[in-house]
Amino acid sequence: MYFSEFFTPQTSFFYSSSFVVPLTESILSSNVTWYWAAGRAAGRAVFRRSQYSRRWLNTDTHIDTPTAAAKSQLIRQVFDDDTFWHKFNGSSLTDRVSILGYIGGSQSTPLGLFENPYLKKPSGLRQFSAEALEKANLLTKRIIEDDSPEGLRNCVRNLDRLSDILCRVIDLCEFVRVVHPDQSFVKAAQSCHEQMFEFMNVLNTSEGLFLKLERVLSDKTICSQMSEEELAVGKLLYADFKQSGIDLDQKTRQGFVELSQYIAMTGQAFNNGVSETDAEYAVVPKKYLREGDIPKEFEQSVSYDRHGNLRVPVYGRIPYEILRSCPNRNIRERIWVCLHSVPKPQIQLLERLLRSRGILARMMGKDSYAEYQLKEKMAKNPANVMIFLQNLLKETKKGVASEVRTLYKGYPNREIENPSDEQLSNLVRPWDRDYLTTLHMVRQKSSNLEDISAYFSVGTVVAGLSSLFKSIYGIELRPKPVQKDETWSGDVRKFEVVSEDEGLVGIIYMDLFYRENKTPTPAHFTVCCSRKIYPEELDTKDPFNLKRRTFQTTEHEGEIYQLPVISVVCNFFPDYYVSSRLDDSAPTLLTLNQVGTLFHEMGHAMHSMLGRTNLHNVSGTRCVTDFVELPSILTEQFAKDERVLLSFARHYRTGKRLPLSLLRKHETDNDFLNQSETFGQIKMAMLDEILHSSAVFAEDFDVVKIYHQLESEMGFFNDSLSNWPGRFGHLYSYGSVYYSYLLDRAIAAKIWEHLFEKDPMSRVSGEKFKTEVLRWGGCKDPWNMVANVLDKPELEKGDLEAMQYIGKATTI
Repeated sequence: MYFSEFFTPQTSFFYSSSFVVPLTESILSSNVTWYWAAGRAAGRAVFRRSQYSRRWLNTDTHIDTPTAAAKSQLIRQVFDDDTFWHKFNGSSLTDRVSILGYIGGSQSTPLGLFENPYLKKPSGLRQFSAEALEKANLLTKRIIEDDSPEGLRNCVRNLDRLSDILCRVIDLCEFVRVVHPDQSFVKAAQSCHEQMFEFMNVLNTSEGLFLKLERVLSDKTICSQMSEEELAVGKLLYADFKQSGIDLDQKTRQGFVELSQYIAMTGQAFNNGVSETDAEYAVVPKKYLREGDIPKEFEQSVSYDRHGNLRVPVYGRIPYEILRSCPNRNIRERIWVCLHSVPKPQIQLLERLLRSRGILARMMGKDSYAEYQLKEKMAKNPANVMIFLQNLLKETKKGVASEVRTLYKGYPNREIENPSDEQLSNLVRPWDRDYLTTLHMVRQKSSNLEDISAYFSVGTVVAGLSSLFKSIYGIELRPKPVQKDETWSGDVRKFEVVSEDEGLVGIIYMDLFYRENKTPTPAHFTVCCSRKIYPEELDTKDPFNLKRRTFQTTEHEGEIYQLPVISVVCNFFPDYYVSSRLDDSAPTLLTLNQVGTLFHEMGHAMHSMLGRTNLHNVSGTRCVTDFVELPSILTEQFAKDERVLLSFARHYRTGKRLPLSLLRKHETDNDFLNQSETFGQIKMAMLDEILHSSAVFAEDFDVVKIYHQLESEMGFFNDSLSNWPGRFGHLYSYGSVYYSYLLDRAIAAKIWEHLFEKDPMSRVSGEKFKTEVLRWGGCKDPWNMVANVLDKPELEKGDLEAMQYIGKATTI
């Protein structure tokens, strides 16, 4: 999920978070876990690095560097063997040296979450937030009042530092709100988040800060003393001030702040309700029921009311299993509609959010919120977005028709033998999709076809990722014991990210296993970004520094950088939860889709790790929204390449390599409905654009009506019964930028074809992508990066022709 940025005006200048979300599944997918591919997780709380570097080879103890095979085995055991993990995590220093071949002993003193000493308890989070707010106020006053040559020269750097102070708390709170299981921590995070957001809204309309920045950027002498990155950030902050209504009169500015705050609160309330269904049970009238409708294994999970009507719970996995296996279309329809519907107040929240955004855009002189938002994005304007989506739709629709026709051919007792495309749209509805897909898979698969997930335990896949990153980027993942209170769950694994040239470059916390009440949406959070630390920030007497050290540093080419801290969160079920073929001794095993999901999230993590910049505002995933998914989607492409998968896939019991023939049989099944998935994403992107257009000002504005009309016009898998937009959380978090996933998918397809298609393990190609894209974070124009990596300078303009080139003729 880069969940990443909430794209409301108040998050533009002083808040550019990097919490990223995955979008890979269609609206029509029955499991309702859309992999929000977005980009958000740019935290900033980091921790002071100890004076020695922890390494696999320590000359004092004369321990040999482990082989590649030994490193992979260690990673597999850390995830797949709980006994080993607990021994690894709790063993003495001597044990660790003998087991791992490197020094990394734990400290007995509790350190707090992410090794931040404030975060041992919720009150500490509030203290951390209060001190950050105090320092931010002092620094704001300094920036406005300091007219010395040094103060003017460092204005942009200090504005960036001000943003960093605030975002260290905000990004941390964003993570805690979404992931932490302790509700007292969540409550504290919510309170601190709201307080910081309100302060940022004031800063975004601060006339004193704006006038000082304007003075600096208009002075050629001062600008000549600034780096290109500082100038780029200065212009970015200037544009953010403009977008936040700095040119408005005082009364209107105040209204802007209040409306922005209302949008943030309404949007958060909307997001909190996206998982709520309109009812706890799908009720199917008795007259529609037939004997044998409910498979025997689910009979204990359903019930009947006193009238004999069937009641199917819409929580847990039972409704999805019934959707896949029930031959009765009426039952499937009732379950699907119930799963995709929300209470009416949720729709009312959404409509208030959308109208408020429209009012805010009009306040800023724009016709719609989409126009207001897209000005600084790659797409530039809503018209370009719709042209891109329409072109993509033309290339996709024929394939969708073919896939739907294939599904329909497997329908028992077909109504029409050779229906037209128009007829197909009524014969195959969204509640039929999973059932017909299951029938198709049964027809295609041999009953004794081996389960491919046995070759993809979580540990095996993470080890494969480490090997891949070693090949293309020269970096690898090394497991590390966690300290007391350092993580939010005992299931969390900690890894150091180590470069063969630079040593330690970052920390990743992987929270990958199923936990009750844990968000089902995969996500990436940058709790702490990678950016340069200036000497004054290490001075304990500096009034703008927090009293305690809450960040860790590393050195590179004589400069000190903040060590990035990332969290990757998934919710993978142990196989015995979903299959009777394996016992509970099996490790958690992944499907090919889940392998792709983990690769996707780790792509975001690598962007955060390698996007090392001098300034916080452009570090890692802090780039324009419609570019942030590119690295993660390109990384996901490696999970679809046979050569990559075969390089690491091993059976969890036998260690046997994955046979190519078995992989190809499963790939054929896995690729089925690919065009339909893209089609679903196009529908969602179009809905997002429409709902953020001037349509919100119509007297009869009705979100559900607009949704049903679009579904009808699009045809295939059309939904005319649910109020699904109330579950579409990206309408808040992306707000007119949901097309980003499709745009970045198209760009990634071009880059894959240009760099990696011949050799996915190419170090030369990996270095080119790293140096032309990843290392820059958001401090270069994205079209410039795309043009350079594709060796097509004409794309630098980022005009309509560039959009059309990206959108054509490459399968995404």
